[in-house]
Amino acid sequence: MNPGHRRKRFHSQRGALGDTPEAPRLTELMQQLEGLEARLQQLKAGVANLVQLQQLQDAPSADAQRSAEEIARLQETADNFELELASRVISWQHLQEPFWQAVRFGGLGLLIGWGLAWFIYAR
Repeated sequence: MNPGHRRKRFHSQRGALGDTPEAPRLTELMQQLEGLEARLQQLKAGVANLVQLQQLQDAPSADAQRSAEEIARLQETADNFELELASRVISWQHLQEPFWQAVRFGGLGLLIGWGLAWFIYAR
């Protein structure tokens, strides 16, 4: 084999970053990373609110009404945070594929079972 041929082929395969098929995946990964960073900031803010709520509930206060309002506000924020966190963990997009596979294969199994039962009991 000709060593010059190998060198030519190697140089022809190299290209700019935008020319490679990995470039769209790289931009997609960068967008996902930015989304994860935003979620991390939300998580940190939610945890900080929960810690502040716990401290307010534990510490006695001179101004009871102001503290009660602050606790109610923080409790509402914490509830919204927990709801948002739960909705991100359990979402239709994550359950969509397993759901349709269960419907497809469960239905297929049911039809095969009915067919076999009809075949056996029809004789």
